[in-house]
Amino acid sequence: CEMLESGVSIVVHDGSSDDTVMFSGYFGMHGIPVVTVSATSSHVRRGRKDLITLSPGDSFQAKAIIQLLKHFNWLEVSVLASNDGYGINAIVDLQTAFLEDGDFKVKNILIFDTFHSTVNATDQLNTLKNSLDRVFVFFGSATHARAIFSEANKMGLMKDTFVWIVSDSIAANPIVLGYNGSYMSYYEGLIGVRPKIYRSPFYTDFKDTYAAKVPNSADHLTDYMLRTYDGISLVDSVLSTLDLPEQNVTCGGDVQKWSGGEMVFEAITDTEYTGVTGSFEFNEVGEVKGVAFDIVNFVENRFLPVGSWDTENGIDITSSLTFLGYHQSIPDGIANTLNGMHLRLGLLPEMPFISEPSSDCEDLSSPACYTGINMEIIELMADKLNFTYHYVMPLDNKFGGKNATTGEWNGLIKDLLDSRTDMIVVHLSNNAVRKQAIDFSYPIMDGGLGAFVKSDSEQRDVFFFLRPFDKTVWIAILVGFVLVTVVTYIFSRLSPFGVNGSVWYCRNSCTCQRCTSGETTKAPECQVDAMAKKNAGLDTRETFWLIGSGLVGKPGEKKPKSAAGRALLVFWWFFMLLMTTMYTANMTAFLTISYQVSDLTNIRELLGQDSYKWGVVDSRNPEMLLLSHIQSDYNMLGNQAVKLGSLEEGLDKVRDGGFVFIDEVPGLDYATSGDCNIVRVGEVFQNFELAFGLRKNSPFKDLVDTFLLETREKGIVDGLYKKYEQLKTSKPCSAGDSLTMHFTNLSGVFYTIPIGIAVGTLCLIAEYLYVGIKDADGKTSFIGAMWNRAKTQLFKKRENNDSKNEEKIAE
Repeated sequence: CEMLESGVSIVVHDGSSDDTVMFSGYFGMHGIPVVTVSATSSHVRRGRKDLITLSPGDSFQAKAIIQLLKHFNWLEVSVLASNDGYGINAIVDLQTAFLEDGDFKVKNILIFDTFHSTVNATDQLNTLKNSLDRVFVFFGSATHARAIFSEANKMGLMKDTFVWIVSDSIAANPIVLGYNGSYMSYYEGLIGVRPKIYRSPFYTDFKDTYAAKVPNSADHLTDYMLRTYDGISLVDSVLSTLDLPEQNVTCGGDVQKWSGGEMVFEAITDTEYTGVTGSFEFNEVGEVKGVAFDIVNFVENRFLPVGSWDTENGIDITSSLTFLGYHQSIPDGIANTLNGMHLRLGLLPEMPFISEPSSDCEDLSSPACYTGINMEIIELMADKLNFTYHYVMPLDNKFGGKNATTGEWNGLIKDLLDSRTDMIVVHLSNNAVRKQAIDFSYPIMDGGLGAFVKSDSEQRDVFFFLRPFDKTVWIAILVGFVLVTVVTYIFSRLSPFGVNGSVWYCRNSCTCQRCTSGETTKAPECQVDAMAKKNAGLDTRETFWLIGSGLVGKPGEKKPKSAAGRALLVFWWFFMLLMTTMYTANMTAFLTISYQVSDLTNIRELLGQDSYKWGVVDSRNPEMLLLSHIQSDYNMLGNQAVKLGSLEEGLDKVRDGGFVFIDEVPGLDYATSGDCNIVRVGEVFQNFELAFGLRKNSPFKDLVDTFLLETREKGIVDGLYKKYEQLKTSKPCSAGDSLTMHFTNLSGVFYTIPIGIAVGTLCLIAEYLYVGIKDADGKTSFIGAMWNRAKTQLFKKRENNDSKNEEKIAE
């Protein structure tokens, strides 16, 4: 008020953004322009028309920081800021820039209190340490920077793997970091962003004059001090050219507004001024033009420019940087290990994933007390990611379910949400309800729901003797039987060496002398009749009997005389030898191994019957999946299920009979392996993934995911499951559908039938070639003899020649 009533026509302010808001608000109300040297927060301009800023706003600084981060590929960032106007608004500007870019993952935004005389950011720094972040952006008052960095150094956050980027409040005023002109060694490697302030030719004379008047003032001439000097000089030069009305505004009564304020504001914004920090001009709203920033690196007790950023050209890094710890190599910006952190891991014993505590276990939290798939995975993970751990069991011994009334969680998930544990390392089922509360790691294994019931071993299938082969195999055997019977009969009728073929040929072609002479005839009787009598019986009926007897390994009474028929018969017998051997072996397995039987084939058959009750473990994944299923049948199963306390209780009820237990596979498969009295009902349904559980935005989720992905790709998880499956002593007891042989398993055996037919056909062709050569004489050629044989066999000229043959025989 005193300043206002003293007749000021403009105010030059070099304080913080919060102070600038206060000054510009008060004086602007009375029409007095305010020139701010260092205020950069975007909120200083809200609703203010009489403010002139000599430094570019934080929105530009945020864009420069974004470009700096992208240049070094630091895409995971945490932000630490003061809770004053500067820090809060800087966060807003940076978040806006992050959203516009879209490539970044902001892991933490932490705000420390500045309302006390001493700054305490221990909690915020601890969060940064435990978050595994590596790149930090600091927005805070310069007066608090020394205390913040001192505490960060004690926590190990100023080492070579970390990156600290400071805003202009420090980068443009580094003197605040010093102690009587000296600086801490851990500042070496800080990276900063500050408005680009040049040095004009006037700077040298100004510096010499100032040094002569103020001894030991080498550190005084900071960018902001020089810009303050230029701001005052600018105002002085402009006011000296103006003829302003008298400023006689008073504080009391109604708000008075000076009429000359607009004239002063317009005169300054229309002026292009050159001072010790170079030339600058303003736009119509009082913002400085030509926005540019220096990228600076704290080396040898000062911030040195290593690059620049401006609105036209973007970022340009012109020099190599020194990073924290005096390192020259660019940090990755991402943690590769947990740096020796100690984790509390939630677990519940359930084999083969986690065993019960060993008998000699004295401390249930000790890793030495447990074995199992998950325990070995955690051991490998601890070695790879460099962390220690102990185990924590839930007080209620539950995996974790949500109370539908209160919305509260229990079990392992409650412990995780209450920060009693850092990660759940059981085979936790991934479902939508749980995923709303926690995050899941990359899956360690695939799972599903299965229903298990006590088998009825007294119940027998009337047609059990057919079970060694699938019905398609039986059908294929019958088809093969018919096919071989027909082809064998055809070979017998067509072959010149077959029974019928010889008779037909004699009746149609031989003379009386040839027909009645031969070693087999003791009297002048017709050889045709002898041949017919000798070969009587290999007709359709006998062929059917011959091939049919092969089904049971018997040779039959009559056999083909031709090579074609015999070749096919050999292949048929070989086929039946293989099939009989496999049938006998499979039937032995069915008869000697106790097989499982249940009258239930589908879990939904439980509805509407009274023979069985069913149940699920309370607050476990199967219950939640049934209740949330889209099909009402599953909802009814979940609502009517008996709530059980544990897996063991469910299995005990199954063994007692009349009870179906619904739970997760593969865990329940392992628990029931070797128990020949328990059988699964139908197939596995409602598939899901088994994974570890972590809190939302867990700092080490990415590391855990990467490790588990590599573990599964290498086959380690599958190998561990097989290992523990083999360690469990059990006798084989399942001889159900898994023993039944299907056509796809036996298709190779069935190839013997078409191969036999092909070989028989080749033999038939060879027979015709042979008899063609034998029948050929001077009057008949080889081709003609072949044709005569084929014509005789194919066209069966028996009726036309019978009478002629009889006359020849009589003669």
